[in-house]
Amino acid sequence: MNAQITLPQAIALYIAAILGSGILFVSSGAATVAGPASLLSWIIMILFSFPLAYTFASLSRAFPDAGGAATFVRIAFGEHPGNLVGWFYFLTASVGQMIVAQTGAYYTASAFGLSAGETSLLACLILLLGGVSNHFGIRISGKVSLLFSSLLLGILLIAVVTTIPHVRPDQFSPFFANGRQAVGEAIVLIFWSFFGWEAICSLADRFARPEKDMVRSAMISAAITGAVFLALSFVTIGSGTYGSPETDSAPLGIMLGRSLGLAAQYATTVLAFIICTGTVNAYVASLAQLGYALSRDQAFPAWLQYQHPRTGTPTRVVWLVILFACAGIAVSMLFHVHFTQLLFIPNALGMVVYVLSMAAAVKIYRRLSLPWLSGLVSLVMLCAFIPFLGIHVMLPILVSILYILYKRKSMTRTIAIRRNGTRRGDGHADAT
Repeated sequence: MNAQITLPQAIALYIAAILGSGILFVSSGAATVAGPASLLSWIIMILFSFPLAYTFASLSRAFPDAGGAATFVRIAFGEHPGNLVGWFYFLTASVGQMIVAQTGAYYTASAFGLSAGETSLLACLILLLGGVSNHFGIRISGKVSLLFSSLLLGILLIAVVTTIPHVRPDQFSPFFANGRQAVGEAIVLIFWSFFGWEAICSLADRFARPEKDMVRSAMISAAITGAVFLALSFVTIGSGTYGSPETDSAPLGIMLGRSLGLAAQYATTVLAFIICTGTVNAYVASLAQLGYALSRDQAFPAWLQYQHPRTGTPTRVVWLVILFACAGIAVSMLFHVHFTQLLFIPNALGMVVYVLSMAAAVKIYRRLSLPWLSGLVSLVMLCAFIPFLGIHVMLPILVSILYILYKRKSMTRTIAIRRNGTRRGDGHADAT
């Protein structure tokens, strides 16, 4: 695989992965959960993102491998914990693509009055665009993400600036309107908006200058995304754009509508399509490399190791992810499941991926070194967040059971093949 990702492309990939679809609905959702105190939740998560991003970038620079977080955990704790992290993350991001694509489709449906079937088809179209882009190689993906990130930041800046005149001080009182416990509950919801630091880890071996650009791009991206999230949260609360199904589903559309009038619906549609297509593009690129690495390490079926002869892209993994997400969208439509009801899946699995990755950093790095300290700080904060998952913490346990069953079946098949080979060898010997 050729090293092709430059610093601007790396920043663009990070921004596309981090801002993602969460920017479209999480600011109002968090405000609904915790009121003005959701600002504290955002500040905590933004501060948390710096040590988290630094640790992931440091690990990626030291161990550039398509396996990403799974590789780090495997190095620290052995084969099976590493494979489990790969499974957790693969399912996290695969289900996440369903949420991302449906978010963009729902925004478009609200603007053009699409039916449920048309909305689902549009979501699948977003997924297909990400698949086609990645099928033709990471160079195209990097340039596409750079374009999406630039347009996204421009539109978000317009939304924030034009909403500032509508901010009123009385909207911030009482600050703890829903109690202090709600701050932690909002953190769990907001966590969806901060997935992505691990996504670019799987692309570490595609960086042109990983020793310089891995950490630098992560820190620049953390500063940019943190500023955007905090500004958007501030104007969402200050303008009172939360607290109802309409505002919680499309807060940016309402903000833009105040300032841009009838054009707001179309502007919001373009925004949603840009964000969601860019996020799908970044995550599919990451999942392709992870799926290839898991197949290489015998944690996934061997046929997924196939790479396109010209681009080196694991195209079978790309289309496996796309088809899985499209099937999930079809099932969601059939059973009338709203995409926000699926958030517990990536949040629960993704948080465990982060816990194990940070524990790996603490074990791998020299005590009191910067990566060790950042890993320890991130680990402590993550352990404080986990109780707010509630019953959903059982999901990683269920996935672990599935992994054990898969490996047991794989080992049984391998033993049977070896026994058959031995018997054939004995038969030839007897015949001789």
